[in-house]
Amino acid sequence: MIMLATFAVCVTVTMRTHAARGVAEQKYMQMETEVQSIRDRNASLRRDVERLRTDKRTQEAVVRERLNMVRANEIVVPLD
Repeated sequence: MIMLATFAVCVTVTMRTHAARGVAEQKYMQMETEVQSIRDRNASLRRDVERLRTDKRTQEAVVRERLNMVRANEIVVPLD
């Protein structure tokens, strides 16, 4: 009887440990996916920053769009 009870306790502990391990693996995979997504976004932002630092056309496009700036020889026609 003692052997049967010991076996039952061991099986229960093993099953709980296995279930907890499965949950931990799922969380790990989810976090790994999120980290990869963040790394991809960071790489994209680094490319954007580098383009803004070096590419004159990109700089001009951003300045025109965000700051509403124009060149000295351009005429602005407001459309209300």
